[in-house]
Parts: sequence; structure tokens; C-alpha cells
Amino acid sequence: MYRKANIKQLTVIFFSVLILVVLVEWIDSRKGNRTFKKDLVKVESGEISAIEIYPRVVHGERIRLFRENDLWMVESGGEKFKADRTIASSLVNDLNQATPENVVAIGKDRWDSYEVTDSLGTRVKLFKGEDVVADLIIGKFNFSQPRKMTSYIRLAGEKEVYGVNGMLGMSFNRNSNTFRDKTVISSNTADWRRLIFNYPADSSFMLGKSDSSWTIENQPADSTEVVNYFNAIRNLTDSRFAEMKPEISASHQLRIEGDNQMEPVEITGFYLDEDNFILESNQNRGNFFNSPDLAKKIFVPRSKFIK
Repeated sequence: MYRKANIKQLTVIFFSVLILVVLVEWIDSRKGNRTFKKDLVKVESGEISAIEIYPRVVHGERIRLFRENDLWMVESGGEKFKADRTIASSLVNDLNQATPENVVAIGKDRWDSYEVTDSLGTRVKLFKGEDVVADLIIGKFNFSQPRKMTSYIRLAGEKEVYGVNGMLGMSFNRNSNTFRDKTVISSNTADWRRLIFNYPADSSFMLGKSDSSWTIENQPADSTEVVNYFNAIRNLTDSRFAEMKPEISASHQLRIEGDNQMEPVEITGFYLDEDNFILESNQNRGNFFNSPDLAKKIFVPRSKFIK
């Protein structure tokens, strides 16, 4: 009788433990079996006022992106320029989406192998006002099959190294020029009514729209060439930045005027020699481009539009 009672009690205990184990496993499965951080960075891009990057590619020299009068600027080496208008939100979104897939190291002894030390990695800080809301070091990335890319990240002040999907380092481990505004012209050709080409000597001319046709000094222009030229320059960008502002007077200028309260577009050119032709756009003040190819595309001759 006593033996039967013991067996019954043991059976109850066994099934109670079994139910508890199953319950714990179910809860773990609902959590995705995570024993590490779900998010490394979770911030609102609109609240970020500055981003500091210390890229490995420039030996840790600081690049600072910051808001100034509703514009994003990029500062490096004591100089500041207008930044790409979408770059800050893009960088913050990249960090927000960097969800850890696993922990690959939990101690300093393996930091070098994943390049997440201060000297080997790319450090990134996000600021909200004066407060640092994220501080991390982005290390190397690996390729694995099938077509999987993994980046390695360590939060500053912590020992763990996390593996995240993607090539996060490619977004941050770059020189300052890649963060600058590359806009030369961004305009709606449907609003264009007059293009004034100011060139040296007597080579200047004006391309104007009369009713639905384009003319040069009251002579019909080649409509196909006009359309091709407009399509070539209406959304024009370039990344060949000049090292310094030209110290000579402008030699060329294109001014585009239009309807519908369109702000005129002005491209100013400074011819130095065959290998150096510097341009500035009033849509991107402060960023100078050095490109004879770009100048050739914009400052076309009158003969281009003559039938």
C-alpha cells in the first residue's frame, strides 16, 4: 500500500516537472531562444542631431555630420560642407536594422580577430543634443554561403561581439567626400523657359521657349537635341570634388530660368586648364566639383542645337 502511494506521488512529480519543462521550452521558443540583446541601436532618426564617425579607412580621423539651419553638414579636418540630404537618416536606419543574430565572442581576447578594437574598427556615436544615445564599434564583415554577409559589432564599454546580417561597415567606413551633397542640377524640365549660356568672347547664346517650340535667337532649335540635352542635365550629380575654391574669375555660366515660381538654376564654371575645370551650382553652395567631363556636358556650344 505504501509502495503504491510512492509510485503515485512519483508519477505526479514526474508529470509536473515534464509540464514545467514543456512550458519553459514554449516560452523560450516564443522569445526566439535569444539570450542576448534584441536590438543594438533603437533611436528615432528625426531626433538625432549629430553623428560622429571615426572610419578605419582614414585612420580614425573624426567625420562629423550635424544639423545646421535645417540642413545636414559634414565636417572633417577643420572644413565643413553641405552633406547629402538623406545620408543621416540612411545611416541611422542602417544601425536600427542591425539586429544581432548571435554572439561570436564574449571577451577581449577575440576583439582583434573581429576588428572591433578602437584601432581596428570604425567607431560611431549618435547624439541627441549633448547626449550620446548610441556608441558602437563596427568591425570586419565576412561572406559565407549561400550569399550571406555578416558584420561584427561591439557596443562601446561592453565585451560581447555580435554578428549582424549585412555589410554595415560599407556604410560607415568611408572618407568624408562620400557623405557630401553631390547635387549639380535637380530641376523639372517642364518648367524651363530660358537657358542663358555665358561664355568667353562672343560665343554666348540663349535657348528660349516660344509657345511649345525652342529657339535660338528666333531661329528654330533642333528639338531632338534639346530633349537629349535636357535629359542629360536635369538630374545631374557628381562626386569629383575640388580640393579648394578657385581663385580666378568665372569663365563660363549656365542660368536656367522658368515658370511656376521656379528658382533659377546657376552653374558657374572656372576653366584652369585641360585637366582642371571647376564648377559650382547654386543648388549646392560650398561644394566645388573639378571635372572637365562634367563641364563639357553642361557648357555645350550653340552649334549643338542648330538644325
